[in-house]
Amino acid sequence: MKQHLLLFSLFFTAGISQAETVTLELLNGDSITGTIVEELSDDQEKILDHPQLGRLTIRASSLKPTSDPPAWSTSITAGLIGNEKDGDSSLSTSLNAESKYKNDKNILVFKAGLNTNQSQDKGEPLDIKTQKGSAGFRYDYRLNDDFSFYSLTDYNYDGKNDAGVNSLLTGLGVSTSIIQNKTTEFTLSIGPSMQWTNGGSQCGQDIYCGNTYAGAAFATDLSWKPTPRFKLELNNLLSTAVTPKLKPGNSLIAKIKFYPSIYSKLFTSFQYTSTYQSMSTPELNNSTSIQLGADF
Repeated sequence: MKQHLLLFSLFFTAGISQAETVTLELLNGDSITGTIVEELSDDQEKILDHPQLGRLTIRASSLKPTSDPPAWSTSITAGLIGNEKDGDSSLSTSLNAESKYKNDKNILVFKAGLNTNQSQDKGEPLDIKTQKGSAGFRYDYRLNDDFSFYSLTDYNYDGKNDAGVNSLLTGLGVSTSIIQNKTTEFTLSIGPSMQWTNGGSQCGQDIYCGNTYAGAAFATDLSWKPTPRFKLELNNLLSTAVTPKLKPGNSLIAKIKFYPSIYSKLFTSFQYTSTYQSMSTPELNNSTSIQLGADF
């Protein structure tokens, strides 16, 4: 455990200390990409290390005025893999969408996802191996520079579960931003929650299925973009339900995005999802996917 914490700390230290790569837009319409030398730059001029031209000094008066980022942003990814041979066929699909609204005081995030996997051997009935869906909503209201109030709803569907096909968690509490800079956002959230599970062929025989339990939730959210071509996103939601026995749950979504061009909003995404819910049968479900996506 200590080794994992040490590696985790080194990972963040490397991400925070890494020089910032930016693209500066000039008044004449040209643009130049390089690494900002923060200790030598000020409001009057920017000192830039260019990979081919070396160190450059760019006057602030020659830069195109920057505009505020749009309040709404959306990211959509999709993946499709199909195969057919000698009458045997298989099809895997994945689709994810996220929309975010952000201003000085409020942050709204909507998420939805779909993941299916099915196959059919020649002369045999269709075999659905994976049938998953998810939806989430989160609202943050900034109280001050250090703390925010949040409320969230997280829904997961797994049609292959014997008990707990539907799983719903709602919660509210306080969040704090541990790291907030141009490349890294790291937020922790904690508060009370309510959990409910239902559905499945064995729901009637499961003592937890169909019931609602109070508990607590702890969320960890990381966004790290050290360069314009690479972005890492980690979202982890740890929860526990108070029943005659404490019943934990955990949802982890890890995304790696590669942008082939700094001038394009198209990207390739690798996503890993791990869902553990001790009040469902089976308790653990993992999935991976490679997708193509776009930012709007």
